[in-house]
This record gives sequence, C-alpha cells and structure tokens, in this order.
Amino acid sequence: MSTPAPRSRRRPRVPAPGAAAPRPPVDQAKVGRRSVRRRATGMTATEAAAALEEAELQRHLDRDREDLADDERGAAEIREWQRIAQLLATTGGVYDPKADAVVQDELAADAEAQRVQQVQDEQRRQEQEAEAARRAALAPDVLRHALLGTLARTGLLDSLSEDERAAVGRLPESDPPAALAFNALLARAYEAGTGARAGAAS
Repeated sequence: MSTPAPRSRRRPRVPAPGAAAPRPPVDQAKVGRRSVRRRATGMTATEAAAALEEAELQRHLDRDREDLADDERGAAEIREWQRIAQLLATTGGVYDPKADAVVQDELAADAEAQRVQQVQDEQRRQEQEAEAARRAALAPDVLRHALLGTLARTGLLDSLSEDERAAVGRLPESDPPAALAFNALLARAYEAGTGARAGAAS
C-alpha cells in the first residue's frame, strides 16, 4: 500500500504592509525538508517512492504558476523525498528521523547556531548595560555630586573661591568627559599625597 504525499495547498508569502521592523527571513528550504520528514516518518521505501512521484507530479503541474517561480520550499521538498526514498531503498525498514544521520547533523548545527546566538545576545546586552552605566556616570548631576564629594574628601571644598565653585558647577554641564577625568585625577592626586605623607611619617 502506498501513501502518496498530499497535494500542496501552499500560497505565496506576501509581506505584511507597513511592517514596523523587518524580521529575519524564514528558511523555506528548511521548512520544506522538515515537512517532508514528518510526513515520511513510518514510510517504507515503496511508500516514499510513491510520495516522491506524487510530489514531482504536483511540481510539474505547478510549473507555469508565476507565484511559485521562486518556490524554494517546493524544490527542497522534492530533493528531500529523493534523499529519503534512496536512503530507504538502501537500508530497508521504515523511515525514522531519529535514525537519519543527515537530520541529526542538521539538528546539532541548529543547536550550535542557537548557542552562538545566545552568547552574542548576552554580549550585546552587557554592552548595552555598560553603555547605559557610562551615560549615567556622565549625567551632570551625578558628576557634580561626585566632584563635590571628592573636593570635600580632599579638604579643598571649603577653601574654594566663588569663581572656583562656579567653575566646578559648570564643568559637568559643559564638558562631562572632562569633569569625569578631572574628578578621577583629583582623587588619584589626593590618594598619592596621602600615601606619601604616611610614608614620610613612618
């Protein structure tokens, strides 16, 4: 008894109008191969050969349809039926995707590609968080607070003139990177001076 492949009911894919953002293209060839494997599961060599014949006939009937001129899925289905029919003719028995080395290699490759994508997504997330933290550190209010804190720790805050206080207040607004660098240098100079005094005292 043969089990022919069902006639195709597929329609050409039309992109949705006004899509907000492009999505990754669907691998139609992979979709076709997986569809064939599901239908072929449990088939004998004779049944697979009949399904291949039916699929080839359907593709022949569809050859003049302009909407299927670039039908990657249909071509992939034919190739997969051919491969499975040849495999069963060689090995006998019934088709089982779990025992198909080609299928298992493809699944392993998909799993590895997914793992790599997850690593890349995590790296991208960390980079975005680092950039957000950097931007937050450069916020004028944050920088101004940090500068005033460093000046207070060094004992210089109370001795600043009015113009110097105004300059400290303006710097985070006018040049955030310079304010950040100045704050770091001021802290390093204070720590170096504290260390030198401690060494001299000992």
